[in-house]
Amino acid sequence: MTHLPISATFASIFVLLYLLLSFRIGYLRGSPVMKLFFKMEKAISEVKLQRTVRAHGNFSEYVPLFLILSILIEHNDKLSATLLLSINTIFFCGRLAHGICFTFYDYNPSLRILGMLLTYFGLGCLAILLLLEHFFINFSRIFA
Repeated sequence: MTHLPISATFASIFVLLYLLLSFRIGYLRGSPVMKLFFKMEKAISEVKLQRTVRAHGNFSEYVPLFLILSILIEHNDKLSATLLLSINTIFFCGRLAHGICFTFYDYNPSLRILGMLLTYFGLGCLAILLLLEHFFINFSRIFA
């Protein structure tokens, strides 16, 4: 049986971040459950709620694609663990920056741009490496 420690670890981290984004939406919507744990703000703007919902949706669009690529590459065991860990970390930082930007700030273009650049970089790297691995290069343990 193949073990996938990097992908499994990051999948767990991504689920925790997804839950945080979900709880934030519940909080902003005035969920009775959230009222048990947090003092609710008096008035939440519709724009703030929409931005938080969009951050949650954006996260749920990109993370599954990334995890599929990460799992495939790690399962094939042809890429060094250090490089795969680095790419996963870069992608995570992108998702974190983007989530913080949309969930906790009214406007922060620096975090938004950084978040999306790191997200695109991580996805692009894994997609290109997987294509190279399967169609163009017969190599073992590149960047080992």
